[in-house]
Amino acid sequence: MTAGDSSCECDLHAVMWLAFVLTTRGESDRVRKLLHHAESGDSSLFGPVMVPAGLSLARSHLAFMAGDLDVAAALSEQVLAQAEGSREIRIASHLILALIALRRAEVNAASSHMQMISDDAFMGRLTVLAGPCAWVNVRMREAQWGAEGVAPVIEELVDFGPVSRKIFLSQSAAAPWIVRLALKFDQKATAHKAVKLAQKLAERNPQHHVLAASALHAQSLFERNLVGLRLAAKMHVHPWARASTTEDIGKFLAHERSQQDQAIGIFEQSADAYIKVGAPRDALRIKKRLWDLGVRHHQSRWRATPPAAIGNLTETEAKVAQLVAQGMTNTQTAKNLFISPHTVAYHLKKIFCKLQISSRVELARDWTTIEGPQGGPRTADGGTAGNGRGSRAVERGL
Repeated sequence: MTAGDSSCECDLHAVMWLAFVLTTRGESDRVRKLLHHAESGDSSLFGPVMVPAGLSLARSHLAFMAGDLDVAAALSEQVLAQAEGSREIRIASHLILALIALRRAEVNAASSHMQMISDDAFMGRLTVLAGPCAWVNVRMREAQWGAEGVAPVIEELVDFGPVSRKIFLSQSAAAPWIVRLALKFDQKATAHKAVKLAQKLAERNPQHHVLAASALHAQSLFERNLVGLRLAAKMHVHPWARASTTEDIGKFLAHERSQQDQAIGIFEQSADAYIKVGAPRDALRIKKRLWDLGVRHHQSRWRATPPAAIGNLTETEAKVAQLVAQGMTNTQTAKNLFISPHTVAYHLKKIFCKLQISSRVELARDWTTIEGPQGGPRTADGGTAGNGRGSRAVERGL
């Protein structure tokens, strides 16, 4: 930062990674000053792609953490188009795009970006990005297979030495997420290890306030401490992390009948925050919680299932979803598609997981919001599911 020649490639490289670290720490004001200084005169932080590309990549990371996913995606895609010769920049661009896709519930897109850097991961070239890459992979596993699919690796996430530390250092959501998941599967020892690791890292980095908020969030979940959760929500500087803590507060309140009205208000705040940062999958989860509390008047406030979610369904799954949404039983659906009722039940389980719903009623209610204009929504394998009224192709089982 003090070098006389600001055009030196090594100095710009340092600026890019310093911006990444400061953004992770939640010091967005310092990042803005750093990038404005580096770009020498361009006052538009999220403007056109910059030369060198690493500075635009730093902008993309900042936009993602701030919840501006459209800007973050546009910048990373532009960087990819001009950075084929830079391995580190290419890896980081794909990683940011994978994180964006996960937040938008576009699991296939996230998987595609991670496949683009799989060779780098295999050959150990990820260096400082090893933590974020491991985090994306485990979250993709959760999105594809549910919590049960991640349960076997929970303990490894806190016992994997340097990789575990890199995950916790780079992702403020990691420690609370692991504690939440470990407690769900009655792995209290693993949850306690996650809390201790988060606290240790926070103590070693006293200026890293994001780590302190993450550690308090994890500890409060483990101890079921509502006061601690409220304080963690105030401490979190990243919008998505704050929304997640607010959701946990709502969950605690919802267990007390006398506090359920307050829980509804807290859940609404959380869902609004999730929508603001482009996280429809998380907003859908809140909608389900409100539904369980008897709230039925928010169907248009938050779109239940993101249209992009249909891209995660295979063509067969989309056809099954459409017929079941029309009110058909498993037997009737099986007869239409020339498959067994058991196969229909299997597909429904996958559909509920991918669309983040839990019942046929929710599927029927939400299906019309994700149908495409050309006779049905596009599916993961390029087909369509019909027009929502029982297409002839579906009737023939094609």
